[in-house]
Amino acid sequence: MSYWVASDKIPIQQKSVRIPAENGVNYIANQEIRIRIDPTLKFFNPTETYLEANVLIKPPTYSASGIDNIACPTRLQLDAETGFQSLCRSVRIHDSNGVLLEEIDNYNTMVSVKYDYQTNQSLRNKRAMTEGSNIHMVETRGTEGSGVSVANNYFNSQYSQITEGAPFSASFTANNFIKAKVCIPIHTGIFSNDKIFPNMLLGGITLTILLEDNNRVFRQMDSTMQMRRLTLNPVFKDAVGFAGANASVKPNASFVSIRLKEENSVANFASKCPFVVGEKLGFQRYITGNASVVAFKAFGGGADDNGMPVIKEIDVDGTEVKITFNTHVTVDGKGMDGTTESILVFSQSVADATNYDVTYEVSDVNLIVQEVMPGSAYESSMMRKMKEGGVINYDFMSVSTYKYSQLASDRIANIRLPINNSRCKSILCVPTDATVYTGKEALNASLTYVIRKEPTDKRTTPNFYLRSNRSGLEGIIDEVSSYQWLYDGRLQPNRQVSLKKMATTTSIDAQWTIETDKALSQAGITGHSYDRMSSNFIIGRALALGDAVYDARNKDFSLQVNYEESTAPSKNKLWLSYVFHIRSIQISGNSVQVVI
Repeated sequence: MSYWVASDKIPIQQKSVRIPAENGVNYIANQEIRIRIDPTLKFFNPTETYLEANVLIKPPTYSASGIDNIACPTRLQLDAETGFQSLCRSVRIHDSNGVLLEEIDNYNTMVSVKYDYQTNQSLRNKRAMTEGSNIHMVETRGTEGSGVSVANNYFNSQYSQITEGAPFSASFTANNFIKAKVCIPIHTGIFSNDKIFPNMLLGGITLTILLEDNNRVFRQMDSTMQMRRLTLNPVFKDAVGFAGANASVKPNASFVSIRLKEENSVANFASKCPFVVGEKLGFQRYITGNASVVAFKAFGGGADDNGMPVIKEIDVDGTEVKITFNTHVTVDGKGMDGTTESILVFSQSVADATNYDVTYEVSDVNLIVQEVMPGSAYESSMMRKMKEGGVINYDFMSVSTYKYSQLASDRIANIRLPINNSRCKSILCVPTDATVYTGKEALNASLTYVIRKEPTDKRTTPNFYLRSNRSGLEGIIDEVSSYQWLYDGRLQPNRQVSLKKMATTTSIDAQWTIETDKALSQAGITGHSYDRMSSNFIIGRALALGDAVYDARNKDFSLQVNYEESTAPSKNKLWLSYVFHIRSIQISGNSVQVVI
């Protein structure tokens, strides 16, 4: 027996290299970020390569008085689940000769699928620390039965801050928004591969990221919105009128300040209030129907007093949060009694504005690359073999995006996929909402897709309302009934996969779960959680199992989706079909070929 074993392992050194973007310093929506990894950086470890940047939210010009139709302040953030990843619409990688090595269109939607299904508390915590996403905060949790929200971190938001001590009386302005530092992994095939990348043999590579449109990336805090999770919002207790005493509001009476109940974590500190100074508020009674929204009329009939509740100061009265308005406001009709009914408070800053155009700026973009240095002997040996006719094959799992547009009136969708990949692993189809929303409509979710069906008595649902504020980034169920694949001349599976329970938005179909889990696994996504199956719906198909692959060339692929429920679909859809496949870069002495 010998303890000496022949091995081709060699010692290597590794160091971090920061590479700045080559085409500017600051970037806005719809611009490209280009970063070139020079061939002098000969080898690098893709899985330990990260993109770092700063991002700053820039709100619209705020109203000076709050009584007009100009935007008023409210807290804003990037997408709570994906953070900075939501800003990346597409990602492309070229070599020095312009050969396209990899391209993922609608990259942010693919990442949203990955992050919604491959998630647990540890992963969410890590992404919140580095990628600009958020987590469920104990300090801002709901106590009245609302769903768990990861989009409600107003207590220590990384995108905005209030530096003054209580009481808060300074208007919330653009200066309250701060630069958020992010460091994100790049979820492409090359940058997710665990094999060392031979950058020198390609003459260097260029990473290009196209930034997303402004209207699709911003979110309000969930506990300030009327149409998201109304039961998570602050709850009205009583008000102070002309008499100066805390009491309920009588019909057609006036008040100048309110106190909030110690519910939904709003208590003890002014910083526990999700609203800001200058924000315009609305009130809704916790009863059935939209007529429960409290109406206000002009107080005193003055031209400068339209009766809208606009926050002047946020303070505490004992242990209860107290909000004072710029002027007395007058209820039009029924009063407000916090002892006999629940009255929830929401933000009207976005809804009452004619438009709400928020922008963002990305700056200080760098690619952090882990350079690997195997030594001159290894390099000489590799180059000698290449000159002798050797070929290097670099395999990695990549994604191709196929798109299909479907009208809401189409009860049967026959989705043709012109797949031309030779080593396929899996397909994930995401039916996104194709409606074009303005920045205002996307922010306040007033017209977006209803995630949880709204019964006549909305009090039977945990959130009262639950509409999507991630349109275009997540899949929608929208009354789907069943689906079935047709490829290689056969129906796959041999019976339709029922989705009737999924269509109720309150249950799950077993066969869909099995099919989806296999598809996610073959796509390299571990299905840790199905908590967001209704809010980010997908249809998947594993084309091979284990290490096997499927040759999809010269085969007619189609997906038939049926909408046979009594309620018709409500939204036009853009189906984004992500085909996960093994792609190979073949490097010979004088050429580079990409085999898909």
